[in-house]
Amino acid sequence: MEVGDHSGKYASEVEVKLEEGEVVMQDGGEGVGSALVAVEAMTEPPQVDIRMDVALLHCHTCHHPLKPPVYKCDAAGHIVCFYCRAGHGDICSRASTHCPELDAVVGAAKVPCPYRAFGCEQYVVYHGAADHQRACQCAPCSCPEPGCPFVGSRGMLLDHIAAAHSRLAVTVRYGRSSNLNFPLFQSWHVLVAEEDKSLFLVSLGALGAATAVSLVCVREDGVPAAPQFWCKLFVDRTGEDKDKDKLVLMASTVGSSTLTDGVPAPGQGMFLAVPQELLSGEMLALNIRIDHLRPAAATKSTTPRARTPGRMQ
Repeated sequence: MEVGDHSGKYASEVEVKLEEGEVVMQDGGEGVGSALVAVEAMTEPPQVDIRMDVALLHCHTCHHPLKPPVYKCDAAGHIVCFYCRAGHGDICSRASTHCPELDAVVGAAKVPCPYRAFGCEQYVVYHGAADHQRACQCAPCSCPEPGCPFVGSRGMLLDHIAAAHSRLAVTVRYGRSSNLNFPLFQSWHVLVAEEDKSLFLVSLGALGAATAVSLVCVREDGVPAAPQFWCKLFVDRTGEDKDKDKLVLMASTVGSSTLTDGVPAPGQGMFLAVPQELLSGEMLALNIRIDHLRPAAATKSTTPRARTPGRMQ
């Protein structure tokens, strides 16, 4: 296309490529007049990191993190949360003035995830930091190897045990039985769920003449210990000798551990006792099935809130 007169129909056919934030002159299509067209930049607003007294983000009465709506009392200007606004009158004066400006501040105040060192790059709203921390996939776990000082996220732990301890995790699927063989000279083995990458530790240890087998979920530091899984462990060798009962089985909810104190000792909690005669030489042929327990549909946030419902008005 020649550079020169772009009037008439040719003006409407000119392709203009814009950079973000660029302002251009554009013909109206009929050769009459022109208009400024501003292309808005599709970027996040400018951010700034600041330091401030954390008490400014907490309720004056209950001392929990403030979250919108925020109120202040008329007498001393104390900043309180929605739940404490009425009861604050017993201390100072009723906090009846809503502060939308502070709503914007506490709703936008963000802090880095405390597990940033373990790979989480998120900044989370301050009043929601505790909930994020409980659910963060980068929360640290300890290494099950006795004396090993490693601490890292679940993904980092998998890489660590492969590189430092020459152990490869075995992938399993929820709701399906897996026939696995574990060498007895290794006291622990790691399973990883294909669906959500949850880690499970199978620990083996001598318990008298038997071998104690236990299964725990590797729980990240700070995550609630409520049961989330159910398992069935069994050794079945009945087909080898029909005259003898050669089946041992255990079904139970799965406990959890941060492994801070190492691998659970044999015989602790729920375990399967496998007699010597059911072992395959120096190997344990074990059938494992893990099921994910579905949380209740109406489960609410577990963030502790020391509130008194009677104060709500």
